[in-house]
Amino acid sequence: MPIDSLIRLAESEKGTQIFDIDNAKNVAAYAKEIKFAGAKFCDYPACVAAAAILEKKESLLK
Repeated sequence: MPIDSLIRLAESEKGTQIFDIDNAKNVAAYAKEIKFAGAKFCDYPACVAAAAILEKKESLLK
């Protein structure tokens, strides 16, 4: 997930429903922190795994 999308989600009403309000604040703060450090994408394990799968999707679909 692009880092800006994660920040928008975490700061939205839907994000507080998904993560709950305290976790949404933590997710947004963490995402901003790694964005400031240069990250372009979310680095949570599930996102990293999804990105790896998408990178290889053409070979996986054969």
